[in-house]
Amino acid sequence: MLKKVIVYSCAAFLISCGSNTSDNSSVSETGKDNAQKDAPAQPENELADFKFHTLVINIPSPFEMITLSVKSGIPYKDGLVNSSSNESKYITSTKRGINYGLYIVDLAYLSNYEHFSEVKNYFKTTQELAQNLGFAESFDRIVGPRVEKNIDKKDTVNKVIDLVYIEMDKYLRSNDRLLTATQILVGSWIESQYIAVSLVKDATKNNNNKILFEKLQEQSFTSSKLVELLKEYEKEKDFKTTIDGVKELDKLFSSAQGKDLDKETLQKIYAKLTEVRSNIVN
Repeated sequence: MLKKVIVYSCAAFLISCGSNTSDNSSVSETGKDNAQKDAPAQPENELADFKFHTLVINIPSPFEMITLSVKSGIPYKDGLVNSSSNESKYITSTKRGINYGLYIVDLAYLSNYEHFSEVKNYFKTTQELAQNLGFAESFDRIVGPRVEKNIDKKDTVNKVIDLVYIEMDKYLRSNDRLLTATQILVGSWIESQYIAVSLVKDATKNNNNKILFEKLQEQSFTSSKLVELLKEYEKEKDFKTTIDGVKELDKLFSSAQGKDLDKETLQKIYAKLTEVRSNIVN
């Protein structure tokens, strides 16, 4: 369900989205209450639009790595999610967009492993980012009553995450914000890979978890498409460090294409993911 939602919702809003050539570097605290309700549309970039469309139709959902980890019987590992207390320090639209993507994957990780005591707090964190990105009203309408009453029910929580993505789609579709959509997608991909590699880097490949190793080997396709898409945003100063990190990750994933992922390669990928992610969350 999660896979279908993100692919089809992203594809739907793509048709009417444009891109930005100049990101907002910061948002003042005095403007926080308005939560960017009238966030400006981003100037049209047809090539970025085409690349984004092609990418989201052809890649799996970043949530797939989380669900496969659970199905593979890989145990939960503490310390992988971005601290919910970090949200308040994200004051640029770039940081907010990328970390929104991270936090949504963190929610999926916590929910699928049934760490419900943390789920509510992480919904609050994503709510704050949604407010600052400009789609808080829809977020609140979907999350509020459902989470309060069903916080310990995995299927319901995952359904809420689905609906949050749909509402995000509606907002981005009506406000022409392809850059923000791209940042969220990149953040989601980085976090899903970080969590998956963290879970398997010290594991021995077996019949139960081999599917996860295989999916990691296939990431070179996604990373190469992300690199192509991100070429359209190389002038975005706040986004450049992340873009450069995705390029380096693409080289590592490409080097492992067609080979078994050995522990040495996994450690290299993990080290680079940790570095890229650290620049995002700090």
